[in-house]
Amino acid sequence: MENAKKWSVKDVITLVLMTVLLIVIQLGINMICMVNDFVSMVLSVGITMLVCGPVYFLMVNRIRKRFVSLVYMTLLGLVFLIMGNWFLLPWFIVVGILAEIILWKGITLNRLTVSWTVSSLLYNGVNLLPVWFFWDTYYSFAVASGMEQSYIDAYVQYYTAPGWVVFILIFTMFCGFLGSLVGRKLIQKHFKKAGVL
Repeated sequence: MENAKKWSVKDVITLVLMTVLLIVIQLGINMICMVNDFVSMVLSVGITMLVCGPVYFLMVNRIRKRFVSLVYMTLLGLVFLIMGNWFLLPWFIVVGILAEIILWKGITLNRLTVSWTVSSLLYNGVNLLPVWFFWDTYYSFAVASGMEQSYIDAYVQYYTAPGWVVFILIFTMFCGFLGSLVGRKLIQKHFKKAGVL
């Protein structure tokens, strides 16, 4: 099986570079969206998953080895750990494991679509876990980061209201699915023709 072959130095470099790119995109979108509470808390994760979907597709398809998703999610979790949200490291490791389970029998466009869509849904743990289980840790982080109380209050409002939570989850998963469709199109029409894959 091709995704069971040994890793090369090129594979490792590709994974690190594309993981850095994905994380930069995610953090960049998050910062831009913070100008508005609604966009930041309701739409930002979905927008992130939409934009990052094609990059994820390219990364996994270029390397075509097992554990690409797990390494990417673990490194993402480490970034959140460094930022003060320690509980997101084990969370993203679990997300990475689930992605690997989906892709275990082989890397296909359909399995990649399911993998990224599920990962997009679970990425909401970034916002849901703090308010549901780790409030003291998050609040200390928020205050230390200079967040205004009005922002923190809006955060609680959106992530404790069942209607908003359901909408956010559906919206994010849908955006992840759209990002997957874009990734599929790019791979089929452009990347293969250009020799990127």
